[in-house]
Amino acid sequence: MDSQESERLACKVIVTIPYATPVVGVVFKPMVRVLGINSFQPPQHDITFTWYREQITCSVHHLKLATTQCMTCVALDMPVRESYFCSNQCFLDMWPQHKACHCRTIESVNKGSNNCYSLRGRLRRSGFWANSGIVSVFGESETLVEREGKTWIKVGSSKTYVPSMNDFGFCLMFESLAVDCSYGFPMSEIMSIMTDPVIIPPHPCPRRMIQIQHLKEYRNIAFESQSSNADTFSVLSYNILSDIYAYWSVHSKCPGWALAWEYRRENLLHEIIGYDADIICLQEVQSDHFENYFKPKLTKRGYSVTYKKKAMQLYTANQYISDGCATFFRHDRFKEITKYELEFDKTALSVIDRLEPGKRAQGQIRLKKGNIALVIILERVENGSSLGAFQPRICVANTHIHANPDFPDVKLYQVASLVNGLEKIAQSQIPLLVCGDMNSLPGSDPHKFLVTGRVYPVSKQERTDPLGIYRLLKLQHSIPLGILLQVSAYSSLLHSGRVNEDEEKKMNQETKEPLFTNLFGGYPATLDYIFHTERTIWRLKVFWSFWTLKVFKQALSRQPYPPPPQDPWHQAVPQS
Repeated sequence: MDSQESERLACKVIVTIPYATPVVGVVFKPMVRVLGINSFQPPQHDITFTWYREQITCSVHHLKLATTQCMTCVALDMPVRESYFCSNQCFLDMWPQHKACHCRTIESVNKGSNNCYSLRGRLRRSGFWANSGIVSVFGESETLVEREGKTWIKVGSSKTYVPSMNDFGFCLMFESLAVDCSYGFPMSEIMSIMTDPVIIPPHPCPRRMIQIQHLKEYRNIAFESQSSNADTFSVLSYNILSDIYAYWSVHSKCPGWALAWEYRRENLLHEIIGYDADIICLQEVQSDHFENYFKPKLTKRGYSVTYKKKAMQLYTANQYISDGCATFFRHDRFKEITKYELEFDKTALSVIDRLEPGKRAQGQIRLKKGNIALVIILERVENGSSLGAFQPRICVANTHIHANPDFPDVKLYQVASLVNGLEKIAQSQIPLLVCGDMNSLPGSDPHKFLVTGRVYPVSKQERTDPLGIYRLLKLQHSIPLGILLQVSAYSSLLHSGRVNEDEEKKMNQETKEPLFTNLFGGYPATLDYIFHTERTIWRLKVFWSFWTLKVFKQALSRQPYPPPPQDPWHQAVPQS
């Protein structure tokens, strides 16, 4: 670089990659920043992007670059490195041995499948014989460059790149350069970064559903008739882990590529859709992912949706984002009657006002954590069958309680605030579902409050209740969510009498809940639940998963309902 070119370099390009291992079919998105050399703000510029793949060597002569590829290998999904040769003559010389590899692969496919027509079609299109089954690796427009003693082939010129099977097993290199807007001359040095070899994503392990039938034999509950026209529905609750919390330093046991949102979102959507639930309660749904991904994807599949995001936002990638709770429901089965958006920060204000004057400033900091709950009342939609004069309704609460274990008082306050408002809705004789990530262990004060209807938090008060808010909370309720009735989904599983020995080992015999629903930092814990009012349970299906995917069916009652309360959380928590 001469002195004149050096004078033009007014910018510095910084490139980072989210993880080192690209995955076939998953968008790989580096982060590129441009800084000024003499000032933080760079001069006006454009940025160029170039992707390269490590040039392939011959599968026979390993020191020679490949120029020819066997397309039959591609059609058979054989290892990509075995499909490359340094010349047509090299390929023809190896054809007898190479053809034998094709035959072994075909035999293997035939044994595993009764229908080989698609395979035969692919072979016809690719050409099974030596003279027709090869293709030149390079076209006339292919670009080769030398970098660090290796030859690389240009494969893309955009900021993002989606690796294909042609990239499997090979490293990628990304280059970025700042250039002058008018004349295109370089304004920075070329910044490049190389990845690890591209991998194929593993196939997700199939989930296993445990279905519990004939609960009537084990539960003293007034069951409705289990007839063919009973109104039943399925519910799924899932904390999907927002990308803003998916730090590798926190989830260090998980590979970086598996934490990447571009990889996880496809698997999450595939799994969620696979359960075919009538109601879906998701937690930690990032606001931009909701608008750009989940909402349009699930709307196309017949769902309506309501969403509530947290008030606190983070600035990232040139936008403000937050996470929240999303409740989807099939619009051919339900319609929304009423929606309540509960912000625990707002209900905390009346609690803070009743604190001692010297503790109110601390109360503002301690109690206001940004958590929310989304509560909707759904009504069954007429689908042609006779449902009588009154359409059945269900109230679905979806929440994510504060996570920090050092704030047990905040957890209890938020759960009490939610339940005390739901108690007013329950007075309308509407069945309740409470779904979400409670971030509370079985036996903790929030859990006891939910399942027993009251709690007396007095132990180690200086640590658990530094502000003295417990005396200001209404810590009893009359909603029938009692542990003696076993109406958490997992408790119903354990007490059904239909759990085999292996599954029973996964349950805590004292708390009646699973040993864990969450594996964070290598430490298992039970934090996620579905609770339901006990008189509506009909058939239960519980799904065992680290992420607490739960599906159960519930009968709807048919009766007239008084109008739901306008604001069940108005001064619902603080009581003398």
